[in-house]
Amino acid sequence: MKNTKKAFAILAFTTLMSLASCGGGSKPVDPEKSEGGKDEKVTVNFWHCMGKSNQALLDTLIKSFNAKEPNIEIKASSAAGGYDDLKALCLKNVSTHTLPTMAFCYPDHVAEYMAAGGEGVCVNLDTYINSADLGFKEEDGSHDENGSKKTGKDDYVKAFWEEGCNYEKAGTYSVPFAKSTEALFYNKTVFDENGWTIPQTWEQMWALCREIKATYPEIIPLGYDSDSNLFITLSQQMGIPFTSKEGNHYLFDNAQSKAMMVDLKSKFDEGLFTTKGTVGNNTYTSTKFTSEEVLMSIGSTGGTTYNGTDNFEVGVAHIPYYDLTKPAVISQGPSICIFNDAKAVEREAAWKFYKHISTAENSTYYAVSTGYQPVRTSSYETDAYKSFVSQSGGLFNEVAKVSSNLLDSYFNSPVFVGSSVARAEAGKIVSSILLGTKTVDQAYNDAMTTCVNS
Repeated sequence: MKNTKKAFAILAFTTLMSLASCGGGSKPVDPEKSEGGKDEKVTVNFWHCMGKSNQALLDTLIKSFNAKEPNIEIKASSAAGGYDDLKALCLKNVSTHTLPTMAFCYPDHVAEYMAAGGEGVCVNLDTYINSADLGFKEEDGSHDENGSKKTGKDDYVKAFWEEGCNYEKAGTYSVPFAKSTEALFYNKTVFDENGWTIPQTWEQMWALCREIKATYPEIIPLGYDSDSNLFITLSQQMGIPFTSKEGNHYLFDNAQSKAMMVDLKSKFDEGLFTTKGTVGNNTYTSTKFTSEEVLMSIGSTGGTTYNGTDNFEVGVAHIPYYDLTKPAVISQGPSICIFNDAKAVEREAAWKFYKHISTAENSTYYAVSTGYQPVRTSSYETDAYKSFVSQSGGLFNEVAKVSSNLLDSYFNSPVFVGSSVARAEAGKIVSSILLGTKTVDQAYNDAMTTCVNS
């Protein structure tokens, strides 16, 4: 759930206030109340945290939407920094009812919105999804599965769609826009020179890291761009409890998890790997990778461009698995929620816009240009995506070849108020133990205290 890489420059306070003034209304509106005339111009305020290049892609999608819906104006505004900054801005506007019509989100952000403003702050999108008029159509995207045509929500990649239904309250409160995972980026030039094989398991990875260390003592073999993802992914792969949506949410303080961290600490002390949290100065390991200070880096496919370099040939592979028979890779990347502050016609317009940007063709268009993945199964069957994956030599193409084979391997963490805190604390456990600033017990105790009191 992080992971906008290399966060965009923080906007000034006046910019934040101008975004807040674009909110959808001054008070909550009855979700069933229809307002506005049939031909009246409807404005949809859409808050996101895209950088300039991705905003240009969004502008293209807006133009194609306006060609079909000329009476709907999409006002897209980029919030400060990244996802956490956007979450803070939305939370600030919950109480004043100056939220936008729709916004980028992560599911745990939506859980916080509902906790701060009541369960009705976000639209239960089932109303639209199940509507004969407003719901998905076959032309939006469909695929054949075992002789049966799958459309609507069944056409979305299962893990991507289920993420938005994984709340404590029944319903669909967020829908996927573009998704990413993690990949292993490696220095193919050096690997080829030494005849090294890409590791498939963590056991193979550590063996290779020792061989690299013996060959190049000054090099740290592996970097991991997200301390939180390292903890959460290893826990998932090893079957170690992390969090739960029900009952006692925080399960990570257990003997298995502590043993995992003791093992990682020993390998860190060997000089086999580093992480963003241990490098310091908020430096991503992808930066270390492109400057040839590490030979491999595990990072977000959404940040593919930051792993590109002219210094050497970059290879891409799936991350190591603890057990090859139980592959597990994290699902992350932006979803979209719609707020009930907006008028009914604005909410409907926002839903129409979401349907447009998530069609098989448009999801493919955004994916091939950014390193993210399409959210629809049918996107992977389009001629455009097949052609893209079949090409050789481009880093985005290589990432797509890897990620398109992982659709059945994704996992989502449970969503609840405090799940984002648990994620952040998991990262702190990793960095503090690896650096030796805290003992294992102290790191876990402090994390649990923060989670329980959040």
